[in-house]
Amino acid sequence: MMAAMTGVGRVGAVVVAALLLVAAGCSDEMFDAECDLIVLNDSVCAVTVLVDGREAFTVESGSDRTLDDIGPGQHVIEALDSEGTLLERRTVELASGEDFYLILDDC
Repeated sequence: MMAAMTGVGRVGAVVVAALLLVAAGCSDEMFDAECDLIVLNDSVCAVTVLVDGREAFTVESGSDRTLDDIGPGQHVIEALDSEGTLLERRTVELASGEDFYLILDDC
């Protein structure tokens, strides 16, 4: 036979149930500690993006790309055109969970 729950026991059970419902409804984005690089290429040419001297990806004209979790700290972000000409260089300092958006308008 189950013992009857006391008033405190019922309140505790309700609180635990409510916390579980809230946690289940929370997005992973809320707890995202990653530092992402998001590049929006509004220029008319494809652009190659380097992070800390290493090629990350190419972003076609009129599109965007994301590099997941480049990590917190200082980073050098560079954008090159198809000829290898430097279009933009940014040195950024990212805190944990901070994203950086690079918007390219010209090439």
